[in-house]
Amino acid sequence: MKVAPLFLIFILVLFGCTDEDTFDTDYADFEELELANDSYWSGADGTGQFIDGNKIFYNNYYPDWNSWSGFIYSNKIYYLYFDETAKHAAFPSGGASESENYVVGHQFEKMIVEFMEPEEPRDIQITNCTYTALAIKYGYGYAKQFGGRDGSDPDWFKLTITGIGSVEQITGQIEFFLADFRFEDDTKDYIVNKWEYVDLKELGIVKRLEFELSSSDVGTPLYFCLDNLKGRIHY
Repeated sequence: MKVAPLFLIFILVLFGCTDEDTFDTDYADFEELELANDSYWSGADGTGQFIDGNKIFYNNYYPDWNSWSGFIYSNKIYYLYFDETAKHAAFPSGGASESENYVVGHQFEKMIVEFMEPEEPRDIQITNCTYTALAIKYGYGYAKQFGGRDGSDPDWFKLTITGIGSVEQITGQIEFFLADFRFEDDTKDYIVNKWEYVDLKELGIVKRLEFELSSSDVGTPLYFCLDNLKGRIHY
């Protein structure tokens, strides 16, 4: 009669482990990527990528334009002016959770993060790039001031994150608005100016993530920033 309770305890211990106990967690916070103070890596060395943990961040550098598509990493602290420096800076001025390094995405082509081993993304922190946030706020060059003259135009700026599975199937899509001026009450309009968590769990197990920016205004500069991409590796 005493064996059954002990057996039940063993079963509860064996199967009562959480998912966190079962999977290896991979956390890309970019703090081990070497940078001088107040600088960035642009991809000008032609390597075409950088790696943090299980994650490969792809980069295409265009020397004729001194620009890139895909991802760079940065520790710039800059939020004042709409200029070249602003393209490499997070609008909250620094990384998430007061960290130093973070990643800036720019879209000429697809922005891709690939996993060396299949991974189940958990969450990520997202914010605006200074260059885009100022363009949206004030209007510069080809970029429209969101809301228009009276603030009533229903403008928006959106990031879509798509999970791609082992046989190139779409496992899910998550939308996050970096600016939204579609509210009937204009006082609710916003431009994201801090690091926000985005839940990625519904994407499931994937071999890569694809990031795409879109806007109600074709002149909006297509930049954003990310930090602290967390997932579970599936071997």
